[in-house]
Amino acid sequence: MNAALQQYLDLFGAQRERLQTASPEVMNAVRQSAFDLLQTDGLSTRRTERYKYTDVSALLAPDYGLNLLRHAPKALPTRCAVPGLSAQTIYVAGDVPMLQGNNTVGRQEGVEVLSLAEAQSRYPSILHDNYHALAAPGRDPLTALNTLLAQDGLLIYIKEGTHSATPLQIVFTASTRTAAMHNRRLLVVCEARSRAQILLCDHCESSAPTLTTQVTEVFLGKGAELDVYGVEETRAVCNRVHNLYARQEADSRLSVCDVTLRAGLSRTQADVTLEGTGASVHLAGAIVAGGTQHIDNNLLVNHQAPECNSEMLYKSVLDGESTVAFAGKVYVAPGAQQTVSHQTSANLCLSPTSRALTQPMLEIYADDVKCNHGATVGKLDEAALFYMRQRGIGEEEARLLLQHAFVSEIVAHIGLPALRDRLTTLIDQRIRGAADTHCAGCGLCGK
Repeated sequence: MNAALQQYLDLFGAQRERLQTASPEVMNAVRQSAFDLLQTDGLSTRRTERYKYTDVSALLAPDYGLNLLRHAPKALPTRCAVPGLSAQTIYVAGDVPMLQGNNTVGRQEGVEVLSLAEAQSRYPSILHDNYHALAAPGRDPLTALNTLLAQDGLLIYIKEGTHSATPLQIVFTASTRTAAMHNRRLLVVCEARSRAQILLCDHCESSAPTLTTQVTEVFLGKGAELDVYGVEETRAVCNRVHNLYARQEADSRLSVCDVTLRAGLSRTQADVTLEGTGASVHLAGAIVAGGTQHIDNNLLVNHQAPECNSEMLYKSVLDGESTVAFAGKVYVAPGAQQTVSHQTSANLCLSPTSRALTQPMLEIYADDVKCNHGATVGKLDEAALFYMRQRGIGEEEARLLLQHAFVSEIVAHIGLPALRDRLTTLIDQRIRGAADTHCAGCGLCGK
């Protein structure tokens, strides 16, 4: 047994009663199966196709502590605000939802945001039918580890026909004096013909090393529409693995756009299944990496129904000794005719020691489809640079402008104008190497 994994299995064995006491029944019901999976399969190695770019054993090797006593700050963390954006805000300190006494949480008719512990009593059938339903079949070891150790989470429930006028902003913060592991769980259920926007913000207020595992399960009913925006702005000592699972019914639409500005190791794995005719998914990401950052995006879109659309668009600017990896796979099942799918991975390497690894893939078992993919790794366009210099723009400024323009295509997909404007500013600051704009760990407000 791998020593990195064994320490967590031993921890579970010693603290199982305490973990289960603090958790809702639906979470406890699947812990044993997660334990058995980890004991049988162990951790994935870099020989495993989906983990070839990230060393999981090295990631889990440090001795991180767990918040077994569910300690939370006495006051809400420093407010994370986007100027001009009015949002329903929910804070999660480490992996502890802070819903009690949170005055920034404004209720919307047809929209429920609950801890899983509270949802167990109010919506038991929703939890029973959906919690771990998408995550379990993939037998992913990091998902299993999260399932084994997570103690609570959030349910976002958008009721049938509800068009949420106010975005939901989930602010995840890490503030510890010692090395800590946070295991977060998010369940999103959007019933038929509902519409919502969710902003997920990751911030860090401490210099101690952290490891965050997050599992998000998304269910979209017929005709439902969901936009998910992610902003990761933490620190070099903060590591995060996020596994997203989504299932879409007919005519539903899912859009996920992630912007990574500061982090240590960050790995996102997304598995999306298009089960109903006419469903569509758009996955996008913008990355500005430097230092020794390691960013890994591994995506799978499973076309099971005809007339579905999918798009992957990821762009990164790399400097220093940073590494960005992209592996995107589109699977088209027999009978999934009239599928339309596009993949694009584009990367700018600004230093000779930065690395961009890209692997677009297609697996098609239908004959009436339009699927394509493309990947590029290169330097700044010298012709464009020359053109700008001929018009009086200095070389350094021209290079910065070209970098900004390169990733701006991703930001343009964001449907919240206030967030789009703020991220445009932050990306510009990041590219220019400006000093951290953190205010107690949050760079979004710009104060």
